[in-house]
Amino acid sequence: MVWTGLLLKQCLLLFWALWFSVAWLANVCDGLHACHRLGAGWKFVSGNYALLVETTRKYHPPPWLTAVLFVGVLGWEGGAALLFWCAFGAFHGVHQPGAQTLYPAFLVSLALWAAFLLADELCLAYETEATHLRIFVAQLVSLLVLTVLPEGG
Repeated sequence: MVWTGLLLKQCLLLFWALWFSVAWLANVCDGLHACHRLGAGWKFVSGNYALLVETTRKYHPPPWLTAVLFVGVLGWEGGAALLFWCAFGAFHGVHQPGAQTLYPAFLVSLALWAAFLLADELCLAYETEATHLRIFVAQLVSLLVLTVLPEGG
């Protein structure tokens, strides 16, 4: 096997596709757990639903609004996962026809982290802001690697 910049780029896309898929699945399980659709002993939950409830508590939102926000995040995250899988399947180089799939995946996922960062500020949730900022920056670095690093071996 020849190790090239292209292989590194494809591995980065695979990583983000897997990461968003696992995060989405953990959040789906968390939502099902919060709705009492999974047993109390179910271990694979993200804890993000309880975090959302706690973070927004100071504004006293009705429970249905918290649920709508969580479902919205699930859709957004699932969309990012799907777009990263499409980018992984189509990407064969930055100057190849599949390269245009990079930008929708990163646009959707970076917008998600930007929305989280804004929500963190609005809710004064500084303990979660650092995590969201690190992921935002990691994705920007990944996009930079994907678009700037030479692909030759």
